[in-house]
Amino acid sequence: MHAWTKCVVGSILVMALAGPAGRVWAGPLDGSRPFVCAVTAIMECAATGLCERHVADDPTAPALLKVDVPGQTVTTGTARTSAIKSVTHLDGQLILQGAENGRGWSATIDETTGGMAVAIVESDYTFSFFGAC
Repeated sequence: MHAWTKCVVGSILVMALAGPAGRVWAGPLDGSRPFVCAVTAIMECAATGLCERHVADDPTAPALLKVDVPGQTVTTGTARTSAIKSVTHLDGQLILQGAENGRGWSATIDETTGGMAVAIVESDYTFSFFGAC
């Protein structure tokens, strides 16, 4: 992973929620109170179509994310914080969106299972994160 990509992944993981690997925390996932998500996989894709898979045990990538919908923030274990700009509930999914440093992001969390997927989009790179909340 490129050095600048590690920085992007670290700051963007703030926005990343996680996917279907079981619930890390047993509270509600409807956004009514803060909850924690664990990142299990990261996909990094360049505009050329070349993609690279990363596992969440990369020491430069935060493994846990605190999602605080009432406080409108997502925070990594390294205390990087990103603002949540939009919150939507649709068909049992909690959908969060924001933007930071020239990138847009969107996260979808299944309110029942805790499965999560996140996309971070830049003009020449995309990042997808998967895990569990």
